[in-house]
Amino acid sequence: MTTGGYDDVEEIGLLYDNVTLYNVRPDVDFYVEEVLAHGEKVLEVGCGTGRILIPAARQGAEITGLDRSPRMLAQCKARLAEEPPEVQKNVTLVHADMRDFNLGRQFSIIMIPFRPMQHLVSVSEQISALRAMHRHLEPGGRLVFDVFNPQMDYLVQDRSHEREDTAEVTLPDGRAFRRTSRVAAVHVVDQYNEIELIYYVRGTDGKIQRLVQGFPMRWYWRYEVEHLLTRCGFRVKAIFGDFNRSPLTDVSPEMIFMAERT
Repeated sequence: MTTGGYDDVEEIGLLYDNVTLYNVRPDVDFYVEEVLAHGEKVLEVGCGTGRILIPAARQGAEITGLDRSPRMLAQCKARLAEEPPEVQKNVTLVHADMRDFNLGRQFSIIMIPFRPMQHLVSVSEQISALRAMHRHLEPGGRLVFDVFNPQMDYLVQDRSHEREDTAEVTLPDGRAFRRTSRVAAVHVVDQYNEIELIYYVRGTDGKIQRLVQGFPMRWYWRYEVEHLLTRCGFRVKAIFGDFNRSPLTDVSPEMIFMAERT
């Protein structure tokens, strides 16, 4: 058994790219639309394996992808290597931490798709990240990111037992995996859960390896995020409840913030 975060699971990039839930997530078109509307110079924070970065580059965007995980960036590079040269030339990849980075340039849009902000547990981490992004935005530049809309009864219920979220998937090399998840602990006062994603990888010899990826998942409330953004030099321009740009309501699955550098 291997237990750890993104960089302690050797093949996390390959496994991530084959999780069915991620491949059907309806956010790619939303972020690509934002890039095309505002993105002469684009920074994606938490770019991972390029799930959004590569489609944006295919549309001609000049995009820099930043991630602190060497394994996820390695998978992104492998995927980029399969793209035509005209797509590859649009992409720059940077190994850095979103809480403190300096790229020596500014961007017209910064996007943070699929919840990297929710890995920042403390207020000091959140402010540090937002101020770093503020420094890297041109005046009037746009910041766009999503977090889930918290449903408190669900967040605090007992989910300590493993539940399957990905039925068996066959990998390109003939191996297969399925995935379960569980909440190892709930910290109500500090507003985060300890999440474990458990991959059961079956080799071509039939042997099964159990890989555990653990990380914190912070939840936010709407006005908490608005206050954080204002404190860090942003003006909120819009808040959506889903990637179809519907209004935020009590039952919306997402909170999508669109803010402008003041």
